[in-house]
Amino acid sequence: MANKICFSVMLMAFLIMLSAGIAGCTSTTPAAVPVADKNLSTAEPSGMIVQPQEIPGNFTLVAKGEREYSEMSGWAREHDWKKGYYAVYRKNDQNSSSGTVIRQNISVYTAPNASLAVSDTIDEFADWIVKENAMNQSVEKLSISPIGDASGSLKYIDKDDNSGTYVIAFAKNGVFEDIETNGTAADYETARQFATIAAAKIR
Repeated sequence: MANKICFSVMLMAFLIMLSAGIAGCTSTTPAAVPVADKNLSTAEPSGMIVQPQEIPGNFTLVAKGEREYSEMSGWAREHDWKKGYYAVYRKNDQNSSSGTVIRQNISVYTAPNASLAVSDTIDEFADWIVKENAMNQSVEKLSISPIGDASGSLKYIDKDDNSGTYVIAFAKNGVFEDIETNGTAADYETARQFATIAAAKIR
């Protein structure tokens, strides 16, 4: 039990670092060359959050706010992170201790760097789980229909209680988003639809 709690704490800490742009911090891939501004979204990140009524199911927006430059990783700063926003939603038909939560993290980069963040995020998360893995945890990259300019997905499963954490990452027009949720395959499907809705807001 203690080992499970310890691993859960480490997982949550990693998710916090992931949402702050830690992905790719050890990558040796050179920064992508910026493209013309005409390829970049002109929408404000705060206008890209998904509204609760747009999410399949019954969700409430419980937190939202600006992402600060000071909280971003060195990788994000070096790859021309410009600004960002986040929002957290909770499913209403479950109690607060075990309910499904969706977190939307938005970051604005130059277009090539936003796409680069997708693969680095998924690979970094998967590698971290493998390094910290015990017999009762597993991670698997998932196939996903293309979203935006680049996309990827994975699931982490705790075999002790069969609980799952899912991550969907995508980039479009210089905007990088990672969508995180817990729960079952049905909750992942909701998150996938959420990601599609979120991508449509990037203009």
